[in-house]
Amino acid sequence: MRTMLFFDDWCLESYRNVVRRLGRPQWVPEATLTDGLTCGIYNFPLVFRDGAAWKGLYQGIVENEKPVLLLAESDDGIHWRKPDLSHLPTVNPRRAPNEVFHRGNDYDRAPAYFDPREKDPQRRIKAITVFRDGKTFTEGLGVSADGIHWEFEPFDRGGGHTDSPYCIFYNRKARKYVVVTRPGPTNRRIAFTETADFRSFSELRVVLHPDPLDEPLVQFYGMPVFEYEDMYVGLLWLLHCDPGEIGFVKRLGVIDAQLAYSYDGTAFNRTFREPFVTRNPRGEHGGGCVYPSSMLVDDEHRIRIYSGGSYGEHYLDLDKEDAALMLHTLRLDGFMYLECPNHIGTLMTRCIRLRSSELRLNVRAPFGTVRVQLSDEKGIPLPGFSYAECVPFRGDELWHVPRWIPKQTSAALPQERARVEVELTNAEIYAIRGDFVFHWQ
Repeated sequence: MRTMLFFDDWCLESYRNVVRRLGRPQWVPEATLTDGLTCGIYNFPLVFRDGAAWKGLYQGIVENEKPVLLLAESDDGIHWRKPDLSHLPTVNPRRAPNEVFHRGNDYDRAPAYFDPREKDPQRRIKAITVFRDGKTFTEGLGVSADGIHWEFEPFDRGGGHTDSPYCIFYNRKARKYVVVTRPGPTNRRIAFTETADFRSFSELRVVLHPDPLDEPLVQFYGMPVFEYEDMYVGLLWLLHCDPGEIGFVKRLGVIDAQLAYSYDGTAFNRTFREPFVTRNPRGEHGGGCVYPSSMLVDDEHRIRIYSGGSYGEHYLDLDKEDAALMLHTLRLDGFMYLECPNHIGTLMTRCIRLRSSELRLNVRAPFGTVRVQLSDEKGIPLPGFSYAECVPFRGDELWHVPRWIPKQTSAALPQERARVEVELTNAEIYAIRGDFVFHWQ
């Protein structure tokens, strides 16, 4: 099964009266978890499923200088509780009942990564961790089975210490893990290094750099990356700096997240230069900074994006109870979508080779209609699969199966090259799924 998404026009041959829109994740206020130990630059949560339970790992800071890793649990990923782990000897001395990790007075870790491919259950949670002792830095990989019991494996990545966040994702095409970081502590751009074993690493290379379309003086603070269908989605954190702040590094400013994407996990493109995960109104968590750092699809087929959100700006009021774990939800495939702005719009895909299964469309037409037509390489409708023979769809469906009179689907089509055409009347389309390959594959 393949999925055709609409981040750009790569899969399209033509369209008329259709525009691309940026999705809008919706904040879920009741899912906000506050903790007096957190501050605006030390939260960076990972949320994952552990059987029927939901778990959240997030960072806190004690006495304004001693970072700790904390655990939250939930039955639904919305209503959270902080478990009392005082009976476990995993942390000594313990600074908080739900603390699961600390080491010394200064360490940097953010965010953790849940590895669905890991065959060793003791290593399914991973986190790049950096310890500092004066001017000496020690990097390594923290591994855990449950988020409570941790082991640390030092490594020498070379190139010197950078700065949090250190994000991990797996590039299935390269068959390697990718660590997303910066070229240096004050060099706020996005850089990748690849590894197969977390012992040897490729040379760090810059992937994203602010460009002339960005607002003045913006800096790239980090970019968690997630596998999604056949693609990779990046949530690019932008620090909107104060032009008047002069110093070794700009510390102040607000942070939000724009959308980036990749077809191969190596080359990343950016979408519209506007926030994807937006800041909340002032006075709310996330009103100063929002750091989306965890993403998954729940049992109801909604995309969940978990973030750390602070009241204040970056590096401001670190001694206050400032940050929280937050949740935004998004329609399945809802990163970017196409819609007709008025009346009727049409689109035509590039040639695909249909195989056995039916086509399925993620579409929304509560007061309009959607019709589908299959045509040959020259755009001539295939007999029995024209717009005129298609049963119009009205409604909201993640997996709409187009049907043509008399009650046939695309599965009845011989395995040949074809184009998928979609007519949108006051409607939106988010994705096309099916057992197909593009003609050049």
